[in-house]
Amino acid sequence: MKNILNFYVSWTLKLLMFGAVIYFFAKGNFVLAPFALVSLGISLIPAVVNHSYKVNLPWQLDFWLTLWMALQIFGEVGLYDYFPWWDIMLHFGGSAILAYLAFVLIYAFNFIGKLRLSIPFIGFFTFLIAVAFGAIWEILEFWVWRLTGQDTLQLNGDPMNGLLDTFADLQLDTLGAAFFSVFAMKYVARKRRITFHEWIKPFVKIFGKKINKAKKIVRVEKKKVKAKIQKRKNIIKKKLKTKK
Repeated sequence: MKNILNFYVSWTLKLLMFGAVIYFFAKGNFVLAPFALVSLGISLIPAVVNHSYKVNLPWQLDFWLTLWMALQIFGEVGLYDYFPWWDIMLHFGGSAILAYLAFVLIYAFNFIGKLRLSIPFIGFFTFLIAVAFGAIWEILEFWVWRLTGQDTLQLNGDPMNGLLDTFADLQLDTLGAAFFSVFAMKYVARKRRITFHEWIKPFVKIFGKKINKAKKIVRVEKKKVKAKIQKRKNIIKKKLKTKK
């Protein structure tokens, strides 16, 4: 039931995002139009991964990622002006979603043996990755403002407003990342590990295939090198025999 509901909600939001892309292009806003297009593309990543690798990513990933991207675009349509808390919600929630994705990916790598990290260290690196994405986002907003003049920093004619807004956003990103990192560590530490392993199975399948393929390539290359070395040894032996 949840999967069916997610399917309809998710694709409805994607269609609305596509409509926003057309709307921004029609208005001649060539800053928000590409932003909406990229957001739509990001929301399609889970569907593309499912189709390409024949897996079923957790429906929560598709739902929250699509919802976050859609709410970003809806904010640009005008909801930032009507709801002052809209930006707060997006930064805190978006950072938590990024932390969720980072935690699952790191845990999957740890599960298949490519990393050797304890749960606290997984949580720590999850926190760092989510905060780093938040910082990159603020840098992008700064350069959009510098290059296009778009009021991405909520300057309103006063640079101090942009500075305060940036630091407020970074604090919210940090809080969201910390919240989910702690939550995820406690979640895995309890008796719910079986459920969490169900979540990471698709990632294990994807990365496991890639790792096995890489190992196979390495084995083939090693065999080729050994064959070349053996061939040279045989040539040298023949030369030594002929000299004798």
